[in-house]
Amino acid sequence: MPSKPTQQHLVEALKSAAKAHHEYEKNYLNGVRDEQWAGWYSAFILGRTGDFTTPTQLTRWLEEVSGNEWVKDAAIHILTKIK
Repeated sequence: MPSKPTQQHLVEALKSAAKAHHEYEKNYLNGVRDEQWAGWYSAFILGRTGDFTTPTQLTRWLEEVSGNEWVKDAAIHILTKIK
């Protein structure tokens, strides 16, 4: 299994995923919300950080996160799950 990503790497990947996904929804889905966003984010993040977990598991973890500081909270949540 590849090495565990750092919190900073995850934050950067999550921010990049959010920006890219916003463009995807805007330009390819004509502004329609993507209900499968977590799977899209998972593929993007794993592409940036390496295969530290499965896409299915990362998708579940992302869907578990909520809050005002979602990117930071998501990075922390992922790190606690891959201990």
